[in-house]
Amino acid sequence: MVAKTNEALEEYVEHFQYNLQRYPYPNLPLEVLKSVMFKGMKDQWVETLNLMGKGDIYEEDYENIIQLCITSSRGSTRLKPTVCDAITRDNKALGG
Repeated sequence: MVAKTNEALEEYVEHFQYNLQRYPYPNLPLEVLKSVMFKGMKDQWVETLNLMGKGDIYEEDYENIIQLCITSSRGSTRLKPTVCDAITRDNKALGG
């Protein structure tokens, strides 16, 4: 599974977990799950997770990585300016 271009990290993790539930071999080792999940992630996501974690994200346990992914994704969506914010900012700059 590879992340789509317009997919958020939280969406990728949700799709990954959904696909795991449908997978015919549910007892894969957690190290294998981490490897497969990281293989499909964008490089910028891995760098962000490294910053949010305690350094090397590959050393964290699987559940902690999932929580960091969700936290990171939710935080980045809150910080993105919306189109409405940009229009409001431009209107204030023009004096309107």
